[in-house]
Amino acid sequence: MNNKNPNKLLLFFNLVIGILIIISPTIITGHLYDIQTLIGNIRVAEFVLRTAALIIGLLVINEGIKNYFKN
Repeated sequence: MNNKNPNKLLLFFNLVIGILIIISPTIITGHLYDIQTLIGNIRVAEFVLRTAALIIGLLVINEGIKNYFKN
């Protein structure tokens, strides 16, 4: 068995999980960020949630890429 196959598989799953985390606010709410339908604190909370999801998703993808190139 080739040593890179588990690394490729792990990288693929990290990419998929990272992308799912990034788009999870859109999946949960059912719409993209819409400033017209939100008010006050809800707008701030949704912005913070979407930003946090983006950062966490990018961190997951970054860890997958680092693990792939480590070996």
